[in-house]
Amino acid sequence: MVVVDSVGKRAHFILTHTTCTAMGAANLYHKHVWKLHGLPDAFISDRGPQFVAEFTRELYRLLGIKLSTSTAYHPQSDGQTERVNQELEQYLRVFCNEQQDDWDDLLPEAEFQYNNHVHSAIKYTPFMLDTGRNPHMGFEPWPLNSNNETANEFFERMKLAQEEAKAALAKAKDDMARYYDQRRIPAPEYKPSDRVYLDASDIQTTRPSKKLSHRYLGPYTIERQVGPLAYKLRLPRSMSRLYPVFNAVKLRLAPPDPIPGRRARPPPPPTLIDNEEWFDVEDILDSRFFRRKLQYKVKWKGYGYEDASWEPVENVAHARDLVREFHRRHPEAPKQVCGMFFVDPAALRAARAPVHRGAAP
Repeated sequence: MVVVDSVGKRAHFILTHTTCTAMGAANLYHKHVWKLHGLPDAFISDRGPQFVAEFTRELYRLLGIKLSTSTAYHPQSDGQTERVNQELEQYLRVFCNEQQDDWDDLLPEAEFQYNNHVHSAIKYTPFMLDTGRNPHMGFEPWPLNSNNETANEFFERMKLAQEEAKAALAKAKDDMARYYDQRRIPAPEYKPSDRVYLDASDIQTTRPSKKLSHRYLGPYTIERQVGPLAYKLRLPRSMSRLYPVFNAVKLRLAPPDPIPGRRARPPPPPTLIDNEEWFDVEDILDSRFFRRKLQYKVKWKGYGYEDASWEPVENVAHARDLVREFHRRHPEAPKQVCGMFFVDPAALRAARAPVHRGAAP
């Protein structure tokens, strides 16, 4: 549940479920928000007027307040909270693990970072407008001089900040209206060898939540233009089932290398053992049962995440330490209780963690 102050922009990110009722939301608000901010002038929600009414009645009951019929309800769609939701999803998308089972642990850091950065609309941090100061981070230089602020000075400074924030919000709304009145920008043009990111909204992945998956994949190299607005990409083997031609609106130009002319470091060559290639495992990302057989998603040393591949359990027999560490972090992930690489001494003879594969990723 995301709660945002419409003026100061301070937000609270509260762990809950999609099945949370109005009464449950009221309890969460009472526990996490009311104790810090009290009651607002109005509630804005996109859950409908009945939800808002039930939420308000339950909250007032918890506070021992008799609900007046003149209480303001604003059940219209809340674009502000939707934008905060998008920022939160972007933060979790970047920092959550492959299993996406640690996102709830990231909520405190996400909330702090959101409230501690300057918003372009109000020109202040939400912390500053709410508390009159930015929180101590632990690495700021210690001030040489300290002047204690009187109560009147603090009040005047906060009043001025609130007025400036409201004026900035009004200007931001006007700027947004002018922005949406402009004509749509034409699709960009690319050329062969350009590096682009691919919009992943229509691409199926094995990650549990679409919301927390990466919005863009890549970058990939454009091989050639196949139509006025279509381009063929050079995709990794892990995406071989995907048709490699995409519309220009699905692509975004990757930023240039900050060091011009630098060559990308090539991946390490495979080790040749008995005329067969062996590759090093860097990490185990996921596990699954495919056609009743256990598989692990392997991140190969020196290769990107787009080259990660699903391998049968026998192909990770020599990476037992990485497999055990993966299951320690994700105890609910599918695993083999009794299998070759746990009980067969012959499969445990290697001290390093190479894995046999027929071809390069």
